[in-house]
Amino acid sequence: MHQLKPVLLPGICALLLSSCAAESPRPLVDPAAVRFPLAEAGALDIDGTVVGQPRAKDSIIYFATREGFLTAVVAPARQVFWRFKTDHRVSAGPELGEGRILLRDEGNILYVLDRLGALLHKRPLGGVVTTAVRERAGRIYFGTEDGRIQAWDVGAKAGDGPVWTYEGSAPVAAGPVFAGELVLFGTSDGRLLALDGSGTLAWDFAARGPVTADPAVAGDCVYFGTGEMSFFCLDARTGKKRWSRRLQGAPLHPALVHGSRVAVAASNSVVYVLSRRGGSILSWQIVGSRIVHEPAAAGPVLLFASSGRGIAAHDLKAGRRIGEHLSSGQWVAGPVWVPPFVVGFEEDEVSGRQHLVIFEHRAGPPTRKTKDPEHSPYEPLAVLVRLGLKAMKRG
Repeated sequence: MHQLKPVLLPGICALLLSSCAAESPRPLVDPAAVRFPLAEAGALDIDGTVVGQPRAKDSIIYFATREGFLTAVVAPARQVFWRFKTDHRVSAGPELGEGRILLRDEGNILYVLDRLGALLHKRPLGGVVTTAVRERAGRIYFGTEDGRIQAWDVGAKAGDGPVWTYEGSAPVAAGPVFAGELVLFGTSDGRLLALDGSGTLAWDFAARGPVTADPAVAGDCVYFGTGEMSFFCLDARTGKKRWSRRLQGAPLHPALVHGSRVAVAASNSVVYVLSRRGGSILSWQIVGSRIVHEPAAAGPVLLFASSGRGIAAHDLKAGRRIGEHLSSGQWVAGPVWVPPFVVGFEEDEVSGRQHLVIFEHRAGPPTRKTKDPEHSPYEPLAVLVRLGLKAMKRG
C-alpha cells in the first residue's frame, strides 16, 4: 500500500482538478434530495445478525453483527471495504469518532479503529456500560449502571485510569452528546446532566420520568424527552428551560432538528413535528406500527422504518408524507441516508438471512444484485486522497 501512494496521488489530484474544471453536460441534481419511488440498486448478504444502528460517513456504511464482526461497506461500489472481528459477541452498534470508529463488545472491551479498519487501541472498560461510547477531541465518554460517568484518553492503555469520573445517583441511560464544551447525559431518574471538560457539573435539569433517548443539540438549544411523555427545550449553556410540551407518547429516539422544525418519534406510533421556537405541534404522522428503529434525516425529510416491512418519508416543512417503499423483507435496523442512496437492512422471512440493501430513485422495476462480502476489497477515492495528502504533509 505504501508503495502505491506516490503513484496514485498525482493521478488522483489531476482527476479531481479536471472534474472540478469540466463543465457539467446536464443540469445538476441536488444530491441531498430523497426522491421516490425507490428501487433496489444492489445488495450484500450479511453473515450474521445486525445489532444496533448502522452509521455512515463519506459514503461508507459501518455496521456490527452479534457474532462480533464490524463491517465497512462502500455504498456507491456496493462492495465491502473491510471487516474486523472482536473477541466477544456484540450487542451495540458502532460509533463514529473524529476519524475513528469505536465498538464495544459484550466482554466490555472497547476497540478503536481507523477509517481503513486497522486496530489503533483496545482496552477493557470499567463497570457495566449503559450508554453509547463516543469520542470528542481525543477523549471517550460513557456512563454506567451504577451512576458513574467517565472520560478516558482515546489512546489509554490497559493499565491507565480515567481522566475523570463523575459519581451520579442513578443509572446513566442516555448520552454522551456534545454541546459546545459540555457533554450531556440522561439518567433513569429523569435528570439531564451537563459536565465540563474537567468532569465538573455545569448544570443539572430535573424532569419526571427516565431519560432514555439521547438528547439532540442544535444551535444553543438542547431537545430531549422523558418516559413520562414530556418533551423539553433547554438553553444548552445554562440548562434553563425555554419550553416544554406534553405528548401522547414517550420519545423513543433522539429528536431530529432541521430549520425551524423538531421531529420526535414517539411510543404511540406517531411522529410529531414541533416548532423550535415554542414547541407547538405543527403536524404529526401516524405510523402503522411501533418505530423501533432510529429514524434518519435527509435534509428536511425524515426517513423512518417501523417494526414491519418498508420505510416511509415525511417532509418536515410540508408536514406530510412524501413517499414510502414496501420492502421484500422485514427491516432489522433504521435506514441510513448516503446521498443519493437509502441503505436498509432486511431479513428474509423464509431463510432468516439478513441483507444490506441499497435503494436509489428509479422508475423501473426493482432488481437485486448480490455480491460476495468476503472477497470484494475496495478503497474509495476520498480515502486515498486523504491518505496521500497526509503522506505529502509528513514528507
